[in-house]
Amino acid sequence: MKFTPPASADAPDAFPHDQTTRYSVPSGLSPEEKFEHWRTWYGSAIDTPVRLEKTEKLVRPSFNPSALSLDGPGFSLVDVTNEPVSCYWNGDTSAGDWLVHFRSPCPEFSFSGCSEEISAGTVRFLDLSSPGNFHAPAGLSAVRLQLDRSLLGLDDRTVKRLQGLADIRENPLVRGLILPALSGWQRTGIGHEAPRLQPVFRSMMTALVSSLLEAPAEPRDLKMARVVAIKKFIRKNYRNRDLDVDAVVAYSFLSRRALYYLFEDEVFQVNRHIRALRTLEALELLSDASTWNRSLTDIANASGFTSLPAMRRAVKESTGISLRDVQENPEVLRIRAAELRKLIGL
Repeated sequence: MKFTPPASADAPDAFPHDQTTRYSVPSGLSPEEKFEHWRTWYGSAIDTPVRLEKTEKLVRPSFNPSALSLDGPGFSLVDVTNEPVSCYWNGDTSAGDWLVHFRSPCPEFSFSGCSEEISAGTVRFLDLSSPGNFHAPAGLSAVRLQLDRSLLGLDDRTVKRLQGLADIRENPLVRGLILPALSGWQRTGIGHEAPRLQPVFRSMMTALVSSLLEAPAEPRDLKMARVVAIKKFIRKNYRNRDLDVDAVVAYSFLSRRALYYLFEDEVFQVNRHIRALRTLEALELLSDASTWNRSLTDIANASGFTSLPAMRRAVKESTGISLRDVQENPEVLRIRAAELRKLIGL
């Protein structure tokens, strides 16, 4: 984001080390001053030139909007709670498109002259390349993903088709991948992952556009979305001892060879990714005082291993030390678990 907060005690909090900027209206201002402060921040926080206007002549005393933004290479995320306001822009051919997830209902939302009642959870594409506006007299709470259109290969005709689609929240890609990403993006440390998020979001959006419009997409453009979906499936099922590469092949509708090439740039291939998650689960169970009275066989079963020897081999392979040494040295256990968690990407 281009916003640089002023140096004052009541200024928005900025975290340049993780590329996030948090904003809330400073205290001690009159309602009119609050609105002007918000107008200045909002116009600086996104790439498209935007101006805000009041929906009423006077700003309510309770006016207190807020936002949290993350700026990454080729994309931006803004989580905004907006008071009643009208927003206008002049259009910018280099601007990206917004995918907006409305977290609160907006009974009188109007976008570029088209009015509708927005329910909580609605997902919309908003085209910023042409002049437009939105009017939300009741305010809104939303998470907005903005991506450079050129990165998605979207032309004006494609965007118009997307604009004409009904609410897409029930689309499997939206429900299973994009909404969880938008809902969980505020987790600690995500700013450090910004350089890796752009290709993931791009791949998700490419897959979504291809799915919604029944248009073919290049396999390389779908790669990251497929990797994310498969990893999510593995994380959900790794404690099941029946989960193996064949189960992932069946889930993904890919051959073993195609699955191998899909994960060729990942830290772990699929079988090792499953084993790493099980090993991490075992290490965390071993470090939990409440499980000390459980047998090692019980912990192996709870972690998804088919046997205690399989868990012993996995711990040795992942940590470089034996299961007994891990048990006898809590500090080493903690360090090895943290290292493994980082490799897995958790």
